[in-house]
Amino acid sequence: MFVRSALVVLAAVAALLGALPGPAWVVRRPESPAPARAAGITITYRVDAVSRIARLGSDLAIGPGTLVAEIDLVEGTIVGDLWLPPAYGYFIVFGFVPNTARTDLVPVGKVTGRIREGEITAHSDLTIRLGEVTVDSQPLDVGQACETTAPAGVDLAGPFDLHVIRMKSVYTIPPFGGCRGREDLDPLMTGLVSGPDNLLDLTLTAQL
Repeated sequence: MFVRSALVVLAAVAALLGALPGPAWVVRRPESPAPARAAGITITYRVDAVSRIARLGSDLAIGPGTLVAEIDLVEGTIVGDLWLPPAYGYFIVFGFVPNTARTDLVPVGKVTGRIREGEITAHSDLTIRLGEVTVDSQPLDVGQACETTAPAGVDLAGPFDLHVIRMKSVYTIPPFGGCRGREDLDPLMTGLVSGPDNLLDLTLTAQL
């Protein structure tokens, strides 16, 4: 009888213990990282420009070219790759001698810029290369490497608009080197073209 009672008590205790809740285990799942903010938007712009060459007193039409620009509207930055086709100019030198030339504007590095308070500023370095020069309809051999001895630094500014951006610049054309065909024409090209106060009026049109 005693044994039976003890067994009953043990069974009751076991049942009671089984009914008590066990320790709670919290399973934590690794948190998913927040999605990275996009660096910006990429837009391809058509580039059209006119440059007034101060020494020659003539305009050079440039384009249409392209600028593939990455614009970060949060940080206010713009970085882009510029391409410009050859530009063919007609000039009058010494007041009466007609000249023509092919002008290649070769970007050095990327275009960089800032957007602040509705205004955009941008900078581009361009090597200016001359070829296919004629003087009074006669070919002038300037060689294959007639170009500025350093890139022309062009600083542009204007109101910012995502679709159409118009900017202006006043820039300096460095001296020329490598203009050697049958003779050294570096002094002639430098004297005719190089110098300050050249104007650039540029329009970017988004190709959406």
